[in-house]
Amino acid sequence: MKNIYRTILVVSLIVVGVVVPQNVNSGNKDRSGQAAASYLLINPWAGISGWGGAGISSTKGIQSTFSNVAGLAFTRKTELAYSNSLLYTGSGIMVNGLGIAQNLRRNEGKEPGVLAVTAMIMSFGDNEITTVEQPEGGLGYFRHSCFTLALSYARSFSDAVHAGVTFKVLNESVANASATGFTIDAGVQYVAGYNNQFQIGVTMKNIGLPMAYKGSGMSWRGVLDKDRHNILHSLMVASESAEMPALLSLGISYDFLFQSKMTKDDPENYGPRGQREIDRNKAHRLTLTGAFTANAYTRDQFLLGIEYSMMNYFQLRAGYTFEAGMFSGNSTTIYVGPTAGTSVLIPLSKKNFERRLAIDYAYRFTNETKGCHVIGARLIL
Repeated sequence: MKNIYRTILVVSLIVVGVVVPQNVNSGNKDRSGQAAASYLLINPWAGISGWGGAGISSTKGIQSTFSNVAGLAFTRKTELAYSNSLLYTGSGIMVNGLGIAQNLRRNEGKEPGVLAVTAMIMSFGDNEITTVEQPEGGLGYFRHSCFTLALSYARSFSDAVHAGVTFKVLNESVANASATGFTIDAGVQYVAGYNNQFQIGVTMKNIGLPMAYKGSGMSWRGVLDKDRHNILHSLMVASESAEMPALLSLGISYDFLFQSKMTKDDPENYGPRGQREIDRNKAHRLTLTGAFTANAYTRDQFLLGIEYSMMNYFQLRAGYTFEAGMFSGNSTTIYVGPTAGTSVLIPLSKKNFERRLAIDYAYRFTNETKGCHVIGARLIL
């Protein structure tokens, strides 16, 4: 059976690797920059940033609220997370992500699901005020902020099928104008194999209504050309609405598990179906993953990722993002090429091995900037 899953994985990766690059131009590059709330595409979490969003099928816990909310269903009890990103080093842009996830289960055998609340806050620093009359500034500074609050719910419908949904409210504002929008994410993860090694994920993100700016900043004061009395008028200028940056992502992954301290005849190593099972907390794991993302407002992307975990104490991960035109300098996004990251997981209890404090770091290469540094911490209870 294990060989069957490996065969399916290899064939799937070959199909994706051959077919997807030939169709990667299907993303609409002519609409780049026209979507509202493009910051919804920014990953705030340090752990999964290390493989560039390739973990559509394999990311678990609170971080999956960005990649594929179905992975939230694997939260064992409680998880808290905080992450800070120095976006485009030197630009002064900072992204903070924080959240809490709680498994609602009270009695063994009942699976009411997992509930999570997450938030992402973007800070752009001080921006100089300029006007038509004073284009050089000198009028002081203003602040521009973006804020996203999300409520996520996920549950396991069986040992193999897990699904979730996220409702997001977002707001972006300047001194005298603001815009508010609502979006929905939904995802499914399918897990197979005796050690849950084969995984498939599908997610739709940022499905919502158009949003537009409103406020006094959208008004104009002046004298109309045809007004003979030179009366000062105040006119409200309607803001053009923009669609959300919707996308569809498909992912597939396989975990290679290696456990050296295992005796063949030990009954603890065998599951209820008579198949030898491996304790993931005591095994070396190598995960290979691939994903395809169809973007509505930019070119489609193909992502590859790899992660090594040493007995759930230390993890290394890397990823690579492919996009048509990236080698000729014609890409429609700043995130292309390699990513890398690491995590250190510190046990909090000798009795309960799964309670840990995780320290995450990731670096993302970018075009025309010095890259992005992301650091964060997760408390896994």
